[in-house]
Amino acid sequence: MRIAQTEAIIHKAVFEVRYARGFAYLDRCGSIMNRIMSTYPQWVLKGEGVSPQNASLVNVESGVHFSFGPLKYDFSLDQPISKEVALTREDIIRFVEEVASISRVVHEELELKYFVREGFRIWYLFGVSSETEAEKWISGLGAFSIAQSVAGAFNGDLESQAHVAFIKGSDRKYRIAVNTVERIGQLDLGNEILKAQPRSLPRGQREALLKQLEAKRRVLSNPGTAVMVDVDVFLDDPIEVDPADFISQSLEVIEQRLPIALTGGHE
Repeated sequence: MRIAQTEAIIHKAVFEVRYARGFAYLDRCGSIMNRIMSTYPQWVLKGEGVSPQNASLVNVESGVHFSFGPLKYDFSLDQPISKEVALTREDIIRFVEEVASISRVVHEELELKYFVREGFRIWYLFGVSSETEAEKWISGLGAFSIAQSVAGAFNGDLESQAHVAFIKGSDRKYRIAVNTVERIGQLDLGNEILKAQPRSLPRGQREALLKQLEAKRRVLSNPGTAVMVDVDVFLDDPIEVDPADFISQSLEVIEQRLPIALTGGHE
């Protein structure tokens, strides 16, 4: 996606479902984790990983993180450390596939029927050379403005700005936030994965981990300064939840409409 003559870097993606009457988690957490790890050996326990409030797994091949508990489950995928690429379209497609397969297990095992919120959130970075350039970039969009009188009232000049818009669509809601970020730290998905000792894992998981460790290490330095566009698409009290459909539809709308929303269709 390209906005204002700048190519977007996909920084992070998250999918979350909140629900009611999910307390079967307290009885079935272990069986759910066993089912996931035996069916999909690339998923392994994340850190200490299990408590009455939450259980966490990580996919050693894709870097997707997953956690679930009696009130919600969520998946996240962070920008990898890579000289060649940030998150790619293929990464997002795989993220959707993994969300669909793992969430299906959770829905079945917890017998989920009452949903409170469903949301897909994605962060884009637009690299700029400095904070000054970032402010010019935001101002140049024409989508947001701050009256000069705001800074003038303090006998000063506007140094930075951040904007948030909430939009109620026909079938879901959108929150769009735009702000300048500086020196975003590098994100290394491997730290927690590498804490696992291959010899301590079952055969299938051990092979998946070794495959990950043998893969070429990717290193990506995030832009020193960037404009972050954070888009949160959500639905309150959904009658039913179809994760793959919700993410795919939301992403399609974002990619088609966000450039128009922020620039009026002009690059």
